Amino acid sequence: MVAGTLYTYPGFYRGFKAQVSAAVSGFDLKTVEVAQTEKRNVPEFESGKFKLTDANAIAYYVANDQFRGTTNEQRAEVLQWLSYGTEHVVPAVCGWVYPCLSLIESCPTGMKKAESMMREVFANVNNYMKTRTYLVGERMTLADVSLAADLLLAFRHVADEKFRKPYGNLNRWFMTIVNQTAVKKVFGEVTLCETRQEFCADKFAKREAENKAATAKPKKEAAKPAPKPKAPEPEDEPEDDVPREDSKDPFAAMPKGTFNMDEFKRTYSNEDTVKVALPYFWKNFEANKEFYSIWYCQYKYPEDLSQIFMTNNLIGGMFQRLEKLRKNAFANMGVYGTAGANNNTIAGVWFWKGQELAFPLDCNWTTDYESYNWRKLDCTNADDRKLLEESWNWEGSVDNGKKFNCGKTYK
Repeated sequence: MVAGTLYTYPGFYRGFKAQVSAAVSGFDLKTVEVAQTEKRNVPEFESGKFKLTDANAIAYYVANDQFRGTTNEQRAEVLQWLSYGTEHVVPAVCGWVYPCLSLIESCPTGMKKAESMMREVFANVNNYMKTRTYLVGERMTLADVSLAADLLLAFRHVADEKFRKPYGNLNRWFMTIVNQTAVKKVFGEVTLCETRQEFCADKFAKREAENKAATAKPKKEAAKPAPKPKAPEPEDEPEDDVPREDSKDPFAAMPKGTFNMDEFKRTYSNEDTVKVALPYFWKNFEANKEFYSIWYCQYKYPEDLSQIFMTNNLIGGMFQRLEKLRKNAFANMGVYGTAGANNNTIAGVWFWKGQELAFPLDCNWTTDYESYNWRKLDCTNADDRKLLEESWNWEGSVDNGKKFNCGKTYK
């Protein structure tokens, strides 16, 4: 009888942890691969009525006492490394690898920050491994397998020979782990990156179009009109859920200030965010705050979110549907947290013309905004200013410690 079932994507590094842990520990685990289009939080584990939806928790549950650590001290160290992978390694890897694989939009600021985070991770582990073969004790434990899985995408796609060269201890440890028989059967042959992959705009655009097509709701067929009497009748009003084209610019009647939106967007794109773009913004906003407003938003339904690139795609879809708002608005929307059920969320700071929420001004802009909680920011409040600056500099955290992972800029 199977002791439990693991649901995971094919080749998914987070699912690898439980698969190796079960194989090493002798746990009877059945693996069911699901399509990424299927609405399921993966990896997910079921054993009767018992369920788990966190990769580390699943891997720890299916491990035996030896693989978890043979003493209380070792078990604590194993848990420490699992947390380190979730909090420090995964955000760096995803923030660097996903744009390079064209899974999410590339932003130079975000990419540079993610690469810097990755160097810090490599240096920390490299220093720790100077006098060690394994992370905990004298034999491989779940700590080694979990951290190797978290680093796998980096070693395969972006950490080329030049990047890896200073970290000989880390490289030795990584290759030792991925070539263990039980690990190799699950991970497959690990080929180290030779040439760092780069963001491809064409691939990203194609992927975005495919995602949009896959999630697009079929249009409702218009109800057939009842037979009309001979006397002419006024045409039926369009159905409420059909967007109406409106040729009027909803911002046209608003008082005009002196804030140059295009110039600010160029400054943000081409100059240092902290030293140049943010001072430029505050200076010009202060002179125009009666004409413009700043808003913070956070996603209402984080329990529905799982994989980082899928969460990021929600932001991309929202931006696409707000194309006509673009000339009068600017925003940064970020994914905060890590992959896994209810482990991440979306938050962002918007800036636009006018003092009220912009989305109700046009019925074509209302599709997404009701999925977020909105709060108008006060530029005289230090905490609100910090919120904007962290969001626009791609850093900070929300929801009790969910750190910035990746994001998109609306400009």
